[in-house]
Amino acid sequence: MKNKSVENHTAVWKFRADNYPAFLGLLLPAVLAGSGIYLSFAQIWGLHWWLAQVLLAVFFFQCFILLHECGHLTYFRTRWLNPLFGHLFAFISLIPFASWVAIHNLHHKWTGYRDKDPTTEGTVNPQFGIVLRFVVNVSWLFWIPLFTVGYRLGNYWNLKKMKNHIPARQMPVIYRNMVFQTIVTVLIFIFWGHWIWGHLGMGYLLSLMLSDLFILSQHSHIEIPLAGSREVQPLRFADQVKYTRSVKLNTLMGRWLYFNFHLHEKHHAWPGIPAYHLHRVQEPMPNTVPFFHYLKDAKSLSGMEFVFRTSSMQIGKVQSQEHSSE
Repeated sequence: MKNKSVENHTAVWKFRADNYPAFLGLLLPAVLAGSGIYLSFAQIWGLHWWLAQVLLAVFFFQCFILLHECGHLTYFRTRWLNPLFGHLFAFISLIPFASWVAIHNLHHKWTGYRDKDPTTEGTVNPQFGIVLRFVVNVSWLFWIPLFTVGYRLGNYWNLKKMKNHIPARQMPVIYRNMVFQTIVTVLIFIFWGHWIWGHLGMGYLLSLMLSDLFILSQHSHIEIPLAGSREVQPLRFADQVKYTRSVKLNTLMGRWLYFNFHLHEKHHAWPGIPAYHLHRVQEPMPNTVPFFHYLKDAKSLSGMEFVFRTSSMQIGKVQSQEHSSE
């Protein structure tokens, strides 16, 4: 039997970053953005504006996924292209790229301990009053993307959280990134805000609703231990798989619209492998559930129950084992 480290090295080499599929993956977002903007202006038929917003919603969500990919610095083989495009997709996603990289790396380090992972620590015993609990439940019931907005603001614009988790030497870069992005964003909205709200606003809102469904599918309502006062070590990537969830999508949709973002177990097992290779990686995915089964079960719970409580309950699980792997 091969040594595990040799197998890991072989897999990473076999599925290493490649500029050709990386740039190929940018074609559809470009087409969606161009078509959406064109249709938002065109007077072709009555529903053209709504079709434009749907196309733009997929584009904006793809930008978030591409931010995630570039943030791992493995999407492009030419290394400097990753931060270049990463800053672009981060800007569109209204997330500072520097803080994304720092916090997301810690997420991959501490997945498996809910109170040490900076992206999930806020779900541990939240001290919400009756009004805030009502807002959370109503938002989840009516598809209001409160969680995605909270996720982005609470993790990537939250200086208090970053100071608690990120070494002080990294903070100046994050400060500069935040200040620059804030100034440019404000200027853009001052000069073109009316155009943005009228032609892109609904598409952006729909993209946040999409993000709610996919982001929350990955780790919510999964029984994840707490480190508490114990001295713990980060789990191996392979051992993190049981603390994440994948959703099963149509192959074309999963690969070309969502860039394999739904294969979250494989991503945690192999975070250095670009998403465009994940469907070829032979990695068991025991927590994979059909997307609509997951959605039905998740929406049957209140927002407080689904997001802020963990359970051994298998959200979206069906009796057949055909969905357990790709």
